Amino acid sequence: MEFVKLDIQNHIGVVTFSRPPINAVNLQCNLEIAEVFEQINHCDEIWCVVLRALGKGFISGSDVDDFAAYDEELLKANEDADVRSIMAIYHCRVPVICQVQGYVLGHGTTFAAASDMIVAADDTYFGIPEVTLCVVGGTDAIRQLVPEKFLRYMAYTGKKISVQKIAEYGNILRVVPRALAFETAMEVAAEITSQYPKAVQCVKAAVQDLTNHDKERDFYVDCTYTHELLKDPEREKALETYYAKLREKKAGRI
Repeated sequence: MEFVKLDIQNHIGVVTFSRPPINAVNLQCNLEIAEVFEQINHCDEIWCVVLRALGKGFISGSDVDDFAAYDEELLKANEDADVRSIMAIYHCRVPVICQVQGYVLGHGTTFAAASDMIVAADDTYFGIPEVTLCVVGGTDAIRQLVPEKFLRYMAYTGKKISVQKIAEYGNILRVVPRALAFETAMEVAAEITSQYPKAVQCVKAAVQDLTNHDKERDFYVDCTYTHELLKDPEREKALETYYAKLREKKAGRI
């Protein structure tokens, strides 16, 4: 695999994603992530998983350069790959700890939300900037991390929010200095693997049944409205305005 690596350490499966420079996710990345987690479901040696990404940030979201090249067929293929990767994490038979740092944006938030728990570096921030790109996405993921009214603010503005703020809502397990983030995630994984693995798997299955949350259906809700936006004849003008302001900001003119 080109972008995803799996190592096993003391019954902990360490899934590492890396796609420099900003860890943007494309169709191939989604398929590789899905394949790794599907393999884990058939590996009795793995009792817990730590999902992480190398680099300055965790995941910057979907690769926006792909959108321009998508026709309806390619867009549907990419959406299906998105769902497959998210569901593979969510339905992993063993607990998944997502270790994040820096930016967790767009599609990155869906991976974090699909995990069982999140360990974050103290420089982490979350965001669903899709509205600035005139698409819809990440709303269900953020809904699992913050209250609805705060979700609406993030979704309507594309603003990024610090992990310290999100931790106030109780959905981040640990916030630690960046240098300790992976170590802390591994320590939490070791706590889990110290239990009888079959018992942990049954507990996870019970929790999944109790929540009874149709994540796949919710993801496709976002897709429906993205298709509507992509057909909007004024979308290109809105995007050009956004990118013009971005260029001015980078040039220091605003």
